[in-house]
Amino acid sequence: MQDGEQIPPQRALAAHLGVDLTTVTRAYAEARDRGLIASYSGRGSFILGARETPTQAGIDLTMNIPPQPANGSMAQWVSAGLEQVLQRNPIEALSPYQDEPASRSLLQAAQGWLKPALGDLDSRSLALCPGSQAAVFAILSAHARTGDTVLCDPLTYPGLLLAAQQLGLRIVAVPGDADGMRPDHLEQACQQSGARLLYLNPTFQNPTAHTMPVARRQAIAEVLLKCGITLIEDDPYRYLLDDAPTPITCLTGGANTYYLASLSKCLWPSLRTAFVLPPRGDDGHALLNGLRASSMGCSALLLALVEQWIRSGTARELVQEIQREARARQHLARTLLSHEFQAHPTGLHLWLPLPAHWRQERFTQALDDVGVSVAGADSFSVAQQGPEAVRISLGGAPDQAVLGQALRKVEGLLKEDRRRGGRAFV
Repeated sequence: MQDGEQIPPQRALAAHLGVDLTTVTRAYAEARDRGLIASYSGRGSFILGARETPTQAGIDLTMNIPPQPANGSMAQWVSAGLEQVLQRNPIEALSPYQDEPASRSLLQAAQGWLKPALGDLDSRSLALCPGSQAAVFAILSAHARTGDTVLCDPLTYPGLLLAAQQLGLRIVAVPGDADGMRPDHLEQACQQSGARLLYLNPTFQNPTAHTMPVARRQAIAEVLLKCGITLIEDDPYRYLLDDAPTPITCLTGGANTYYLASLSKCLWPSLRTAFVLPPRGDDGHALLNGLRASSMGCSALLLALVEQWIRSGTARELVQEIQREARARQHLARTLLSHEFQAHPTGLHLWLPLPAHWRQERFTQALDDVGVSVAGADSFSVAQQGPEAVRISLGGAPDQAVLGQALRKVEGLLKEDRRRGGRAFV
């Protein structure tokens, strides 16, 4: 059979061969675990074909990027979109720097994209920027001065830590519990530190994969309004999750909150586009000035592609394809990893607490030695020493077969106990 060809449903094959269904189910599971087929709920199973083992270059699972659709259609999506863009726009319109606000047409498309999340929240001041990292840096620049304090979770987005370091800001971690950041600790931190900014990624949090429930979001919103602190709500993963709770931004009515929605995590990293909704009553000039000071804005060509994808429905179709692939990869991880981890069925990564016999530094180095790279908890930790855990980004592997190779190496190392000087297994 050829690469990409669909194989028969399990029941049909069992009937054709005259064998028990459980026998065929086990065979399909083994083929999937070996990277020979890919299975998708509601669509069936498909041949993956031969793949070269990337032992020389290694398998990089450090970057949180969306997986490519299994049918290899990403190049076709991009090519068709750009063809439409070039047919509808003169090349001169696609060439200038972004020194003016986005066009009305593009903003309307962006508002339509955000409406399932933001509902009827006033989004007339919506801005576009070249990625969430640029937005975070611009917001920090506009609202904080050297020595000011920014509050966040104990484990947080490394880009926030880097931006704060570059701007000379002090990062203070606010303790939480199973539901996320605790409102009482947040209020206490506001009073003690004088902080005016809070950063949260409450939906499929990076790196812990935790999603803050609605009741906790409501309590956080109340503290924001009571203390007058401004929230940067970074929401890049929402559009891959079908069960994401209401944004905190909506619970404050848009007051005291910047809402960030990147397309890099749910569509394609090369779009380098994020939508930013400033706080209610903020015209966005401070944000735009910060963006102009640090970059020349988004690419006009990529913004045109973003608008074309949203208006044509391509963006929504692509999200669905990425969800299918992410779901299949999460299933593969659950099949191959025996150690408990935190994830979401359509999430881009998993958070793996390490067994007691491993330290994250030694574990990540041992994986590097066998050609697999993952991110240790220290990369996300406000404290100097993070917990003994790693983040594994499932979208980094080119396909499920290569991801399976990497996860088998992770599983093998988890069972090794190198404290004893030999290759003892647990």
